[in-house]
Amino acid sequence: MANSASWKLILKMSLLILFIIVAGLFLFSLIGSRVTKNIDTYTYNLPFKKGTKHRIVQGYGGLFSHKNIAALDFYMPEGTPVCAAREGVIYTFEDDSDEGGPFPGYEKKANFIIVKHNDGSFGCYWHLKKNGVVVKSGLVAKGQLIGYSGSTGFTLSPHLHFSVKRKLDYEKDSFVRTRFNTSSGIKLLENGKIYERLSD
Repeated sequence: MANSASWKLILKMSLLILFIIVAGLFLFSLIGSRVTKNIDTYTYNLPFKKGTKHRIVQGYGGLFSHKNIAALDFYMPEGTPVCAAREGVIYTFEDDSDEGGPFPGYEKKANFIIVKHNDGSFGCYWHLKKNGVVVKSGLVAKGQLIGYSGSTGFTLSPHLHFSVKRKLDYEKDSFVRTRFNTSSGIKLLENGKIYERLSD
């Protein structure tokens, strides 16, 4: 009987510690760091199907994995359709990984698509599921299905990491902040808010 009570106490303490860690990481993601002042003049589509909505779970400069990075994380269950936010041509992709987790060692395990836009910038779509790239070469239209969300790479849960870069590196000013056409107007998106994609 005493042994059973000990296991229950250990289980309760483990769950409490896990809750504190998850809550701490969530709060940490809400705090921001400085990002580029560059704002793209182009108005992007939200990178998911029209008529659907998703929450930003880490915004520009979030300290979990966006420190000084102008990137947006949209919460999406695995297998959610990902659509091109802007027209362009497939620059590169990876979709053979099935590994992901909450540690930086998983960074190079992410599946992704990079679309090159006609002004030379790059739209980056990260954390796709294994075999989740639909378009692997050629032109893509704004709003076209290009892949499916997943949880590969450095991630706590399934989501789509989206950013636009002028150069493919992680310098602060290689990124640009982006405006999106939403059901409530053209906006720079904010952490914690839910946005709905309008019809094209």
